[in-house]
Amino acid sequence: MKDKRVLEFIALAVVCVFIGASIGYVYTSAKYDNGEVQLDEKENLADIKAEYTPVAKAEEKIIPSTKMVYQYYYTEDGVTEVQEEEPPYFMIDLTLSDISKYYPSWDIVSFSPKEVVMKKTIIGESEQRYVVGQKDGYVAVFYEEEQEGISLKELTGIPIDGLSEDEKMRLNQGIKVVGNDALARILENYSS
Repeated sequence: MKDKRVLEFIALAVVCVFIGASIGYVYTSAKYDNGEVQLDEKENLADIKAEYTPVAKAEEKIIPSTKMVYQYYYTEDGVTEVQEEEPPYFMIDLTLSDISKYYPSWDIVSFSPKEVVMKKTIIGESEQRYVVGQKDGYVAVFYEEEQEGISLKELTGIPIDGLSEDEKMRLNQGIKVVGNDALARILENYSS
């Protein structure tokens, strides 16, 4: 008799657990279908919000502290030379789409306000080295050679008077440039 009561009690407990689980499942499913999300007491709301950050951010731009990294890959000797500098004044506030439009022959490897990496493939060797500076109030280009040092290549018609003080200081210190394409890009930037 006692065994029969124990079995009835166990059967009743199993039925109650099954009914409770079914009701809980239906209730929870209805809440999720209605777009409601209920947090467990142990869950942190900040963690859940971080998991669902919006995809659309304000478009990133180049700022004065952005590090510009120019990579030059030379096909003849397989050398990649890297040049790092601050962005010139005319690049401040440009977006990725602006950079892509103004420099179509460059591959934009990465773009953020912290760092922009641009890569250019150059057919030729990697030993074309120049220094862009100033001479007699104009932007000048100098050869940089290992044995002979620096010698004047070209005195441009670009006056330094119209440049910002930062750009004048950079020219006085000398901007090292590798390759004819990089030289053309720098001179184009100063002539615009």
